[in-house]
Amino acid sequence: MKIKILTVQLEAIIGDIEANIQKAKKMLKECGENTADIIIFPELWATGWDCPNFHLYAENIENSKVITFLKTIAITFNSIVIGGSSVLKKNNEGIRNTCIVLDRNGNIITTYDKFHLFSLRGQSESHFLEAGDTPVIANTDIGRIGISTCYDVRFPEMFRLYAFNNADIMINMAAWPLDYIEEYKILCQARAIENQTYFICSSLTGKINENFNFGGNSMVIDFHGKIINKLDREEKVLTSFIDLGTMKEYKEQMPILKDTKKQYQILEK
Repeated sequence: MKIKILTVQLEAIIGDIEANIQKAKKMLKECGENTADIIIFPELWATGWDCPNFHLYAENIENSKVITFLKTIAITFNSIVIGGSSVLKKNNEGIRNTCIVLDRNGNIITTYDKFHLFSLRGQSESHFLEAGDTPVIANTDIGRIGISTCYDVRFPEMFRLYAFNNADIMINMAAWPLDYIEEYKILCQARAIENQTYFICSSLTGKINENFNFGGNSMVIDFHGKIINKLDREEKVLTSFIDLGTMKEYKEQMPILKDTKKQYQILEK
């Protein structure tokens, strides 16, 4: 089954949700497409990366401008929408880095809260956000989609769990630093190869300040680890096609997942 994917790559305006919504709306209107099977947004595209001020930008999930916009996009394009991520509050929980997944009618299928919060040299998202409780697979009319956000990609066990639970596609939404972009590409390709799945990345581009740039490089990777379509650091909506039938044929021919031993023991001498 061939699937049409639109991947949004943009530079977020820090803290200005309305301006970022208008930018995304304009980009999708001008991309030359009017339908899609999946539309994917990057991590924190509506607010930018601004950890100390997330509490100022956080929306309640019940009345979020971002979610209202995503519902409109789903209906307009008759598309499943993987809504990137936003800083959202649900019930009595704290602020989380949350992805909203919607069906073609704009109904929320599921939500995913970033499971692994980024840490570097003692600095961590966990100072400002709550971590998610569990990985999530979204059941859609085109298949099962394993959801991940940025830093999650460094943890292969999460994606192996998705593979063992029959995910057809895996998605990573990122705000990945330019200085480490080669690592990101290799990690995403590895996740595709080892799990025999399409791996789709939607990333922020641009910069926070003169010393910190985002890497962009949104891409679609096939089950061999080949990058079949990608962007550099431009703001653009990328149109791609994948074929789940071809992927499933390959998995039958080379049954890596079936051959994987579920438990390993180490012999120490």
